[in-house]
Amino acid sequence: MAFVRKTFAWCGRFACGFGWWFLGIWSALAIYFTGPGSKWFTGALAAAVVALFWFARREPLRLWQWFRKSWPEKRLTSAALVAAAAIAIYYFGFVTPDTNVEWSPEQARHPIVEIDGDKIHVQNVRNFTWRSRTDFTPGFYDRTYDLSKLNSMYYVVAPMPGLDAVAHVFVCFGFSDGQTVAVSVEGRRRLGQPYQLIPSMFRQLQLMYVVGDERDVVGLRGKIWKTPVFFYPARATPERMQAIFKSMMEGAHQLEEKPEFYNLIWNNCMTRILMHLRRLGGHSLPHDLQVLLTGLSDRTAFNLGYIDTDLTFEQARRAFRVDPWMETTPLDETFGERLRETIRRQEAEERK
Repeated sequence: MAFVRKTFAWCGRFACGFGWWFLGIWSALAIYFTGPGSKWFTGALAAAVVALFWFARREPLRLWQWFRKSWPEKRLTSAALVAAAAIAIYYFGFVTPDTNVEWSPEQARHPIVEIDGDKIHVQNVRNFTWRSRTDFTPGFYDRTYDLSKLNSMYYVVAPMPGLDAVAHVFVCFGFSDGQTVAVSVEGRRRLGQPYQLIPSMFRQLQLMYVVGDERDVVGLRGKIWKTPVFFYPARATPERMQAIFKSMMEGAHQLEEKPEFYNLIWNNCMTRILMHLRRLGGHSLPHDLQVLLTGLSDRTAFNLGYIDTDLTFEQARRAFRVDPWMETTPLDETFGERLRETIRRQEAEERK
């Protein structure tokens, strides 16, 4: 019994200590990234929060005894908790999306969506011509998509170089009239603002749906950014494809009226795709760490039967990887058609 009591006491102290430092670090980062004033000022506030939690670190290790302590014994803990509560109130209650900013050029225009039965009218479909990361010709057009002609869907995975477990994921659609379109949920960045992992968790980016030409959205990653790109055909009925596309367009339309913050953990490219899929029912979908490890999501999709192929997973990874092909192909108006021909050819070669 003594061993059991000691074990529970140790687990309790560990949980309290972990929770204490998580709260302290979150509070410091939240005030640093979103607090009012210059970075010097918010940095000083963040340092003060860390110092307060550091000096009070011994008090919360037996949090269940905290209420029995005298005021002098718990004054630092109380001050730290009050500071964290004040930061949380400010962060969740007063930090709201500001749309009146200068955005990065490729994210400058939000798609404007109108849904009229089976017809989806989209303004500001992105169609940039990329020559390098900094040399490009901006382009946008308006397009009407007919849901009754939607006949194919692709799940695209673009892992981060050197960090294969993390990837950007998005969806592409094809129509019987020859139209193709990519729908990519992204963190909308201010002009000159890079995408960084830690700031992306603290309301530094806004959520947007990029509706774009495949030669732009897919080609940018494979040919210009030189990232791996896996272009998997999705297994779904035409009715389900139509429902997914319509749901994503409704999501883009909602952001026109009610902007949201992007968050690397719970409001990102993967969680938004899963949100649309869960609304439609069907396969049981993961809620755990698999959602965060987006670079491994293609294996999960394969195991759930979402990838339309009879190849093994290793064969599918080779057959549907398209960035090597993009290195030598032009990003012209026939890109989408040639992309599909390429994966059909590579899949056939894997079967031999």
